[in-house]
Amino acid sequence: MKVYLIRHAKAESRVSWWHEDVLRPLSSVGHNEALGLVERLEGVPVARVISSPALRCRQTVEPLAARFGLVVEIEPRLGEGSSMNDAMSLVASLGNRPVVLCSHGDLIPGMVDKLAPGALELEGSGGVPKGSTWVFQGTLGEPLRVSYLPPPRHAFGTGVEGDRMRIGVADLGSTSFHMLVADATPDGHLERVAREREMLRLGAAIGPDGFIPHETCERAVDVARRLGRAAERAGAEQVLAIATAALRDAKNGRKLAEQLGRALDTDVRILPGQEEARLIFAAFRRRVGLGDEPALGLDLGGGSLELAVGNASHLRFEETLRLGVTRLHGELAPSDPMTGAEARNLRTRVEVALEPLVSRILALHPQRCIVAGGTARALGRLLLEEEDGAIRGLLISAGELEKLSQKLRRSTHEERLDLVGIDARRADLLPTGAIILSTVLQMLRLPGLMVCDWGIREGVILAAMARRAREARRKSAAAAS
Repeated sequence: MKVYLIRHAKAESRVSWWHEDVLRPLSSVGHNEALGLVERLEGVPVARVISSPALRCRQTVEPLAARFGLVVEIEPRLGEGSSMNDAMSLVASLGNRPVVLCSHGDLIPGMVDKLAPGALELEGSGGVPKGSTWVFQGTLGEPLRVSYLPPPRHAFGTGVEGDRMRIGVADLGSTSFHMLVADATPDGHLERVAREREMLRLGAAIGPDGFIPHETCERAVDVARRLGRAAERAGAEQVLAIATAALRDAKNGRKLAEQLGRALDTDVRILPGQEEARLIFAAFRRRVGLGDEPALGLDLGGGSLELAVGNASHLRFEETLRLGVTRLHGELAPSDPMTGAEARNLRTRVEVALEPLVSRILALHPQRCIVAGGTARALGRLLLEEEDGAIRGLLISAGELEKLSQKLRRSTHEERLDLVGIDARRADLLPTGAIILSTVLQMLRLPGLMVCDWGIREGVILAAMARRAREARRKSAAAAS
């Protein structure tokens, strides 16, 4: 089964509709949230859209149903005040095709708890806000994989056509080089146009002398040139290029960045670790949605682990640690399978690096943990047992992650390649990545994590559009004066 359980979007006040609450419509904010749900489920092969009889529920999913050419089915078992047994009998009848259900705040928490016990606590919001979506995948009667998507808080696609811009981002990372081309609007709407990736393991290539070998540099330049041509074919109006831990660390990193810039025909910016953390947290804000409660954001890259704590309006803490998965795999866990001693050394390295930060992070009281990065996404798809599974908002408990890390640690590379949902390009790195993340959760006493499918590349685009909007406002103010 695959069920998208949605609480209706924000509605008009009950006070004005006390006489016939079933006809209470969405507010203007709620209509924008309903449009946001269309973007949220883009590409999902929805088979049915089923709603409570209440008008606010029907209006929440009508744009979604129209997008898929479906009619909204009215179901009293999803109505406000209905019994939990009736609601769960509906779920049991749905079959295996993706179905959208829209209901109310009195039913949804209980449904979530029955379908995935403990998920509400793991998500960390303390409730089921209007417009939020819970996604359940698996076989009813067995443990289900669950994802949480908070309410859309933006009017999607409202930028005028002239403000839309096609931007390419070349992310020259420690594990892979990645080009993302997306259409972006000032309101933060991103629509992916093209994406290409090449696994280079640049961080692992840094020699004992601190230099990236000449032949590796030549290959990196060739890959960058190919990614630049891909951005040109996709019609990118502007290409931004960033580099992270590998080029920060290598003694010839700046020289290589200049060569890569010539291949891409743009300057390559080597990001400081703290700026990397800020950009990633900005992507979390837009994609995952944050409220007033603080959240811990993690990005597990090849060369470093970025950490940030903040909420929807303020960033309170950012730091970078040399705990990248490619780095630690090469230094501490080269055996296949990983030995017990190597696993203990990995955990010790993480504990020693993180210990000075633990009290500062705990003092900020993060309510949940959000993680990005190719290794985290690969672990999520492995748990979903889907190679191309949608992992945005996937919730993974600390216990599940520790169990997975033990399984991966004891397996050989060949055995991992046989697992359903495995990313063959990262099969050797996944045991190390799982141990790093599991140790972080244990040290910070967090119940689990949420996987986000946006990260540094999307953060770079959002920052570029924000700068563009500020510049437009400055020019407008200057002209007016």
